[in-house]
Amino acid sequence: MIRLTARFAQLDDALLTEITAAREAVAQCEVYRSLAAGEEAYALAMLCDDEKGMAALLERSGQFPALSQIFTDGDVEIYRQSSYQLADGCWTPTDATTEPGPIMWPAAGPVSIVIQGAYQPNELMRELTAREIAETRREPGCIHYAWYENIELPDHLMLLELWSDQRIYDLHWQGRMRSVELRGDSGRQPAPMLRGEPSREFYRQQAFELHYGMFLPREPERYAETVRWGAR
Repeated sequence: MIRLTARFAQLDDALLTEITAAREAVAQCEVYRSLAAGEEAYALAMLCDDEKGMAALLERSGQFPALSQIFTDGDVEIYRQSSYQLADGCWTPTDATTEPGPIMWPAAGPVSIVIQGAYQPNELMRELTAREIAETRREPGCIHYAWYENIELPDHLMLLELWSDQRIYDLHWQGRMRSVELRGDSGRQPAPMLRGEPSREFYRQQAFELHYGMFLPREPERYAETVRWGAR
């Protein structure tokens, strides 16, 4: 699967109609609203079966003007979907053994995280989550941190995190583990999802911009002409 997320500032009224139509072409297409206090911000989550599926969607961009605008103006990240599980305090790929291997694959640049799930109705959840967002954003090296709620499915949330580097994320996570009792109840108790599956995904950040019908790395120095690198 190819995972695409995009953060954007304004919600076009036509977008709901477009994402419903887009679901016929992709595995997932959901729009979320930020739960940060006083913040008008949104996020798109999309899954395509492969790059051919993404290409087919882009070829139909004329049918999805609002969605195409998000691709053009939003903060877009694209990856080969990579799911993780927590094992002995360490986030580990679900398709790998939980035992440490002989190779420590290198971290590289900012750490980007996508978490999706559904939660039991709780009148305190949004207040507690808004407080968590504000507290986390104060941490050193936090580039972005927000829980978002699906605009169609109440209590279906997505967390997007972006940390400046692996060392900073390690410090953040270790602090979280040490302060569980101090932080108390998050107000989020898992529940079955009405659409899609729960996910916990970790990535070495890859930002993209849409130019002439093609997603290109945001940093021109990452353009590659003589090597066709695979997705990661």
